[in-house]
Amino acid sequence: MAVAVTDVVVNIDIERPAAKVGLGRPLILTKDVAVDAKYGEFTSLEALAKTYPNTTKVYEKAKAIFLQKNAPDMVAVAPFNTSVANALEDVFSKSWHFAILADYVAADALAISNLVEEKAFKFAVIQVPTFAGASQLKTNSRTIVVVHDKVGEHLDAAWIGDTASATVGSVTWKFRKNLVGITASELTSAKVDEIHAQGAVAYIIKAGISQTSEGKTANGEFIDALHGDDWVKSTIETRLQKALTDADKVSFDSRGIAQLQSEVVAVMDEAFANGIVDIDDETGQANYTVTALSRSELKEEDILARKYNGLKFRYKRSNAIHSATVYGTIVV
Repeated sequence: MAVAVTDVVVNIDIERPAAKVGLGRPLILTKDVAVDAKYGEFTSLEALAKTYPNTTKVYEKAKAIFLQKNAPDMVAVAPFNTSVANALEDVFSKSWHFAILADYVAADALAISNLVEEKAFKFAVIQVPTFAGASQLKTNSRTIVVVHDKVGEHLDAAWIGDTASATVGSVTWKFRKNLVGITASELTSAKVDEIHAQGAVAYIIKAGISQTSEGKTANGEFIDALHGDDWVKSTIETRLQKALTDADKVSFDSRGIAQLQSEVVAVMDEAFANGIVDIDDETGQANYTVTALSRSELKEEDILARKYNGLKFRYKRSNAIHSATVYGTIVV
């Protein structure tokens, strides 16, 4: 199993009142019995075609990704021969954030969905031909399910290619329009409601514009909110690791603690600017707090072991408007 090496761990507990690098990159998982098949990263469709020619499903998925205007800088591919979960586990620390299947198999979809859910980080994106295939994934918060029955079209890949690499926090995943190479499904309102009830999303026409019908994961979480949480976690980890690495020494005193705290504050300010953190309506300021325990408040054994465990942050997620009701009066 591949293990990410780091001296910094960020744990986020989500309180419910009633890096950035790679956070938009997709991973294509493909069945391949070749013994020497390996994980690869491809910065263009031409580069990928040398390993996966245009007759393969991997090529089709990658093409749907690279065709979009906000396409990521690379597409990763991980082959597997027996266990897709083991293959995903082995590459989980690599620089990708959205896993899709080259070929939909219900058992494989459930396996990667459950693994991502267990990790509570990154996303599985599953395309099913009918909403019935979504039911087994409905309880998972880290799985995005799309229903699309157009043969040869890859809504899962196109949606990721269009949206995932936009600045995290700057977009909502609903209303993503005019996806290149994707034909909108002609569905009744009742059928769309049925699809949503199963935790899935469709690509439909509203007001004459082709667009995604929702922006939620299988269990009803908003994708942009979770993506924002991932950005905060990974960016704080990266910034703190860099601070520890770049300095000759970060002293275990008020100066060093303040240095680490300032890094977290900088990340939260950026998260606010990007639309991840909400605004406090009373103050007009970013709705977050960052606190740091002083050395005297720490356990002696942690100090002796050079472990600083006193940093905490809290923020309120920013929201987006997904629907509106307008009331009017007609005067006769």
